[in-house]
Amino acid sequence: MVHLSKKETEILRFIRTSRHKTTVDEIARALALPDAEVEVFVRGMVGHKLINVASGTAGSADAFYTNPEKREEIYDLLG
Repeated sequence: MVHLSKKETEILRFIRTSRHKTTVDEIARALALPDAEVEVFVRGMVGHKLINVASGTAGSADAFYTNPEKREEIYDLLG
């Protein structure tokens, strides 16, 4: 199982509880974190296949959502 930092857990929880796909900008504003920091954490979670990306017309328009195949693992990670 993947081990997440406190910030990664907060980001994953935000994505999981979002009603729709969400962007780095939305996550950063909601959690009061720098966009660049959120981007690094989000890309790491994409690499671990915890979240998926729906490509936008520009990199900043990419939207993220939890991977349906990893939802059980995500529930375990979020407690």
